[in-house]
Amino acid sequence: MAHGSDRIEVYECRECGNISLDSVSSTCCDGRVVAVDGDGVVESPELPDLLRNVFGISETGLHVCLCLMEENEATAAEIAERLDIDRSTVGRQLNHLTDIGLLDKRQRLLESGGYVNVYSPVPVETVQKRLRVGLYAWVNDALDLVENVNREKIRAMARGDDGGSDDGASIYWE
Repeated sequence: MAHGSDRIEVYECRECGNISLDSVSSTCCDGRVVAVDGDGVVESPELPDLLRNVFGISETGLHVCLCLMEENEATAAEIAERLDIDRSTVGRQLNHLTDIGLLDKRQRLLESGGYVNVYSPVPVETVQKRLRVGLYAWVNDALDLVENVNREKIRAMARGDDGGSDDGASIYWE
């Protein structure tokens, strides 16, 4: 659950049933608007689930990120050796974590010539802010999906109609 001023309240108009995230825009008619408690409707997320599902951080990416937080600064090769994971896999994870703003990347010049990328975690406050912004953007996209749900799409999901995929993992949504 969110705490303090970050908490998002859900409101419902008792007359027409309109749902909104603030009490002002919920006044679509002259009905009484009340806060709705969403507890029990969905399962509360765990941090690894949130990072995986909203930000696309794999389990390997989570291990890489945690390792780097312990080390404070490391190269892809150093993390790969510590975790016994292929360096190219670690490199992909580090690039993703950098792209979403959880890590910083800088170049260190080598005495033998050339350079190596060195990664370090960004401050916790910065991570919290970036995750909050990303989560809010994800919620907006999820709300768009919910808004576009219709009976035909639900029937297609129930039939397992996935728009041509062999594994049934996706469905074509117009």
